[in-house]
Amino acid sequence: MGKVRRLETPAGRVYVYEGGDEPIFMPSVTTILSYEPSQYLQELEEKIGKEELSRIGQRAAGRGTAMHRFLENYMICLKNGGNTDNCLLYTQKKTPNDLREDGMWEDRISYGRDLFYNFVHENTFDDIKKVVFTEKFLWSLDNLYAGTADFGFEHKNGKRIITDFKSASGIRGQEVLDKYKKQGAAYALAFEEIYKKSIDEVQVWISHPDGLQIEVLEGKEMQSKKDDFIELSKRFHKDWDVSPFKEYYKETQG
Repeated sequence: MGKVRRLETPAGRVYVYEGGDEPIFMPSVTTILSYEPSQYLQELEEKIGKEELSRIGQRAAGRGTAMHRFLENYMICLKNGGNTDNCLLYTQKKTPNDLREDGMWEDRISYGRDLFYNFVHENTFDDIKKVVFTEKFLWSLDNLYAGTADFGFEHKNGKRIITDFKSASGIRGQEVLDKYKKQGAAYALAFEEIYKKSIDEVQVWISHPDGLQIEVLEGKEMQSKKDDFIELSKRFHKDWDVSPFKEYYKETQG
């Protein structure tokens, strides 16, 4: 099997599979999803303006990064054999220092910590039998995309589950949830393609100031979202101008 590497170019980020006669160029899962217009974002931009929407997005990215790091460190501890109490202490101590080293503002660290605590207070981690992975880079040569799944675990009931972490300012509506589910379905497809093991469920864990919103994708709906993402990827690639990425790649190969 070849390898996939990330390539930062003047035209943006792309992933390159190197292992065949010619390199294969792939966009990210989120790039493909952004190809689909968002009525929610369009209406919000009309209501508050582009500048304010950008400011809100930057703040949301900060809180999301902080929450993700708290969760990631907690799961890494679990994966290495820690118990729930030890892992909670581990992420409480390590994560703020990690984020400060990255230049994260204190208010966003605090916000992310509060969002993480929602999972603790709701006993969300109790059903984890075994952590399969954290921050797993995945790709699909069948459908030409790449991305990183947040977390995979084996449930106490034996199901193999991929989970995506999201932060929010409140309850998410159907349009946003639909995009989240397609993102999770894309990760499931790629995992199954690479590892030849089935994913039983995708779960989207959304934390907001008033609590949690957990969405479960399985069965017929899972297959439907996989099909939707495959179709969206085909439409994206039909319109995608890959030539700037190919040219940059050739120029940087020495």
